[in-house]
Amino acid sequence: MKLIKYIVIASTVFIYSCRDEDKLNLNIDDIPKGVYVTFEASSTNISSDDLENTSISGIFKAPANNVKQHEIYVKRIYNSGADESAYLFLESITKFPTEWSVDATALSNLFDVEVEELFGNFFEFNCFALGFNNDTASYNNLDDDLKTSPEQLQGFNFTGAIVCPSDPSIIIGTYQSVCSGNFPDFGDFSDLTHTVTISETETDGVYEISDFSFGAYNNFYGEWYGGGDLPGTINDVCGVFFISNTLDPWDEVVSGNFTFNADNTITVTGGTTYGEVWAAILTKTN
Repeated sequence: MKLIKYIVIASTVFIYSCRDEDKLNLNIDDIPKGVYVTFEASSTNISSDDLENTSISGIFKAPANNVKQHEIYVKRIYNSGADESAYLFLESITKFPTEWSVDATALSNLFDVEVEELFGNFFEFNCFALGFNNDTASYNNLDDDLKTSPEQLQGFNFTGAIVCPSDPSIIIGTYQSVCSGNFPDFGDFSDLTHTVTISETETDGVYEISDFSFGAYNNFYGEWYGGGDLPGTINDVCGVFFISNTLDPWDEVVSGNFTFNADNTITVTGGTTYGEVWAAILTKTN
């Protein structure tokens, strides 16, 4: 259960905070270092309005200096997610740290399509690190904590996109939400009302929602995390709005997709990697 997990984590933190540090005699150099590559993203979006000066980019590092090469593959996700290509080999990195980037022209050549056909497409990068000891690390054999904790900067699986200029008037405002769903620890729920605000950020096509759960987390988990709204990040990729780069208080990944209805309401279907699911109807009030 999620709440049991919370209690265990809290107990562990308390135990370790009370131990006698003078008795710790581990030498970090004596601990085997795993094959691991980090990726610090500088930009995850290419702008369709500025193809020559924008790219998906960042810095790859090998913290333990034990990586021989890092192979990067990428697949194209298009038609609003209905279709995707196979993974294609992009390049291999053999020097760390490396400032890395891929632009629209390179992706166009790789997938053998016109650049314009890539507008609104997502690109999922999947990488494999080969160590000097010939061990291979991949996203699939990473520990779950390395996969889901942004602080770990795992450089094995990440996503980019080619985006279009975003129109804030489509999404920003104050909404009354009515939410229904299911939480594994509590069962089904329905007709939970809440007020949420969606606002602009400094980045074009990126918005903040005041509460990604539309009041559901506060209703069920409030006493465990302290209560209140839990903000999330919304991305607009050429008119496709979705929640990304958002974690719940237990570091579970949050997702959500926005559908704009004919009656001017918005339907958001979302959930977490733990298993919570919900659907909220948003009616604009301001």
